[in-house]
Order: sequence, then structure tokens, then C-alpha cells
Amino acid sequence: MSIYRLEPRVQHYAWGSTNFIPDLLGVDNADRRPYAELWLGAHPDLPSRILLEDEKRPLGEMISGELPYLMKILSAAKPLSIQTHPSEVRAREGFARENAAGIPIDARHRSYRDPHHKPELLCALTDFYALRGFRPDPTPFGDEPLNTLYAKLMTMSRDEVDAELGPIVESLGDGDYGKEDREYWVLRCHAEYSEKGHYDRGLFSIYLLNLIHLEPGEAIYLDAGTLHAYLEGSGVEIMANSNNVLRGGLTRKHVDIPELLNNVVFHGEAAQILRASKIGPSEWAYRAPVKEFELRRIEGGHVDTGDHGPEILFVTEGEGTVEEHLVSRGQALFVPEGETYHVQGSLTLYKATVPR
Repeated sequence: MSIYRLEPRVQHYAWGSTNFIPDLLGVDNADRRPYAELWLGAHPDLPSRILLEDEKRPLGEMISGELPYLMKILSAAKPLSIQTHPSEVRAREGFARENAAGIPIDARHRSYRDPHHKPELLCALTDFYALRGFRPDPTPFGDEPLNTLYAKLMTMSRDEVDAELGPIVESLGDGDYGKEDREYWVLRCHAEYSEKGHYDRGLFSIYLLNLIHLEPGEAIYLDAGTLHAYLEGSGVEIMANSNNVLRGGLTRKHVDIPELLNNVVFHGEAAQILRASKIGPSEWAYRAPVKEFELRRIEGGHVDTGDHGPEILFVTEGEGTVEEHLVSRGQALFVPEGETYHVQGSLTLYKATVPR
């Protein structure tokens, strides 16, 4: 076996930053096109490619079975949608139901694009702002149980949404708010997503969810049913190999409120920030309660004994060598299962692996 160079693939979603990923890859972006996500994996929506001497081959062709995770570099210049992801059971049921209804996989109004759940973990590479999970504090919308309150807010008529949100948003004026303040994100999301004289109902969630600020190296984990939104920043993201997203506002993409409500977990608690645990002289692990993936960080020299599943390595800083490969910032490698390798040099890389 060998270690292979891997070509990531880019998603140019409108919310993406125009500079972080291009700078990381060392590519010119003179036309200021948004680079939202860099995909490193074998998901059929946008599989990475193995670089051989005379050809490029989809990563999935080099793996026995299915790669259980998808790794991404995410860079958000604008807030993403309020969203959650389904459990394994609901993903299988929803995928089968939409297939039976004859909805094409790539249809805009489709909610389930594969039969898998999508737990995910994000580790910040820059200051990163996000909404994660229902907050334990009271909200300005009443003291009803969370499930009752959220369902009411999400199923209101457009006129009722405007009547509820209008006075709140207008009262904020042009206040001098910072990114640690909910008001800052309410005004920013209102400017970005409210349209045609109406308020986007996703603004409710900014008051309902925990607002968090991650510093570089800190992470958050999102289990099935956790309502969330990434607001701004860049990070390494790893998830089960799925592209199922159920949205609840702050988007112009498909929003399926009944399906969202069937999947959200209604439990208010403070958001937990994850920090890496040192597991070796130059290796740290971000632990998550899942079987499909584990994210690790390597700084400087490292020896892997080969007791691992298929791995993807991505260099975020510096340069060095991984076996015969000279690697530097923005480059990726694929390591087949069981392959022993040595990392040397002054570099930082993130490793997607499967827990043992």
C-alpha cells in the first residue's frame, strides 16, 4: 500500500468567505468568489480525488467499503441557516419516504439526500461564532415549554411573525453591539435574510439558542436533533458521511418546518465547549460519542504505528514530510487502513480517523 495525495473539492455557497480557503490553498481569487467549504471525503455529492501519476480517481474507488466520515474546512463570512440533522432512524425513514414519493435526490425541496445520520464536530481555526442548542435562560417570547413555544413560533403566519419580531428588531436601532451580543446577530441576520418587507422567522432562534464564541483550537459537538447555526469564522469540521440538513430559517434554501419539528431535541442547557486531550507527544484528540469519526491534531513530529482505519490528513500550518511526501499548508493526504507513517517537520495537521 501507499500514501496518496488527495485533491479536496470546493463548495461555493453564497455564505462563504472569499479569502480564507483561497489563502489556505494558495490560489488566486481575483473575482472574489465565495469559498464556503473544502470537502475531504468520498461523499457522492462531491468526492475528493486521489492524485496518481497520470490520472485522478474518486477517493471511493480506493477504499474497501464506505468511508464513514466526511471532513471539511468551513469558512463562513455570513451566517448559515438555522438547522439540525436527523438521527439514524429518522434519516432512514425520511430517505425511504422521499424515494417512494419519487422526489429526485438533487431536488431543491428534498430534505433527505442519503439514509445516514449526521453528528458533527467543528474545531475553530479562527475566532468562530455560532448558535448551539436551546439556552436554559428565559426568552422574550414567553415561558411555555420549549417544544410548544418553538412550534408556535415556527408555524405562525407571516403577519404574526412580523407583529412579534417587528417591535423587537426596531427597538435595537443602530446600537453599538459587538459579536458577543445577540443584538449584533439579530441585526446582521435581519439585514441578510429578511426580505420583501417581512422578518425572517429564523431570527427567533437567535434569542432561543446559546450564543458561543470559540477561540482557535476550541470545538463544539452537535448530536442529532441539536438546533444550531454557524454565524462567522473558519474551522475544521468532521461528520458522519451524510449531507442531510433540516432548516428552520436564515436561508433561501428549502425549509421543511414539520420535518424540522419532528427532529429537534427540545432541551435547554448551556453549550459545552470541547478542548483537545493530549494522547501523545505531538498528538491531541477531540472526543465525540460517535463510532464514525474522530478528529485529531498533530503538531511537529509523529509516528503512527498503523493501528488505524482509513485516514485523511490536512495541513493547516507549516511544512514537513509524511513518508515520501513533502507537504505544506493547504495540502491533503489519504492514508489507507493499517498503513504505518511518520510525520516530520514544523507543521500542524488535522487528521480524520475512525475510533478504535
